[in-house]
Amino acid sequence: MNRRGFLAVAGGAAVASRWSFAASEVDEAVSVLKSADFIAIGERHDNPNHHRLQADLVAALNPQGLAFEMIPQAKEETVNRLRADGVSRQALKEALEWEESGWPDWSLYAPILEAVPEAYIAGGGLAKADLGKVYAKGAVGIGDDLAKRYRLAEPLPEAQRTDMLDEQFAAHCELVERDKLGAMVEVQRAWDASYAEAWRRAGISGGGLSVLICGNAHARLDTGAPAYLAYALPDAKIASIGMLEGDEEAADGQFTVTLSAASPERKDPCEQMREALQKRG
Repeated sequence: MNRRGFLAVAGGAAVASRWSFAASEVDEAVSVLKSADFIAIGERHDNPNHHRLQADLVAALNPQGLAFEMIPQAKEETVNRLRADGVSRQALKEALEWEESGWPDWSLYAPILEAVPEAYIAGGGLAKADLGKVYAKGAVGIGDDLAKRYRLAEPLPEAQRTDMLDEQFAAHCELVERDKLGAMVEVQRAWDASYAEAWRRAGISGGGLSVLICGNAHARLDTGAPAYLAYALPDAKIASIGMLEGDEEAADGQFTVTLSAASPERKDPCEQMREALQKRG
């Protein structure tokens, strides 16, 4: 996959991971990104500090389009209509069926939307039926148009596929056989293409700067939604913000900018996964 990013230069080399900021340096981070057309903002889903930073960043950037991993595409029209009607935060939560979505508390995400009340909201979440097609057919199951636009029929370079399998194996705490995780690589490709499409749609419908809110893995310039968006919009200036914790560092080429915030207290995710697998078994 070509590596293209914010202020891409000859050969498609991305200017990435060059700037790292603390949580208190939002203005400095925004100044680096001021000429971008599209900006992905990552997160650790369960970190409230990341969500507060996202709201601050969105307010400072003031995008005309705002896309979300967490909002289903099927709810996009409803969200924009309700926002135009000025409904309450609670009414929007109910319309999105947030309690049933599995995402962290709505109070973490609502301020991000409220930071830009006039922005067009796009949803990149895939329906269960679409995910079923992806599991059955691979990433191309997302649909012919998106498969063509985001080159999903093209096989991944072997080194990249190996890296993505390794990442899935680690993400599953090495509790699932590595060879059985190939389907998850295809699902990740489909998700990234869907988020890229929502991001693109937000930019078109909003008529200006477009921001994508998503997990860090999907915000990566090298393998995530930015890499797919570059297929559809090769001349766009695409940037990415990785949200880190404590002394965590990102590898070169993953993000344009990183911001670091304190991590919350959390249970060992591998222990939680082990318990869930035992219950299933």
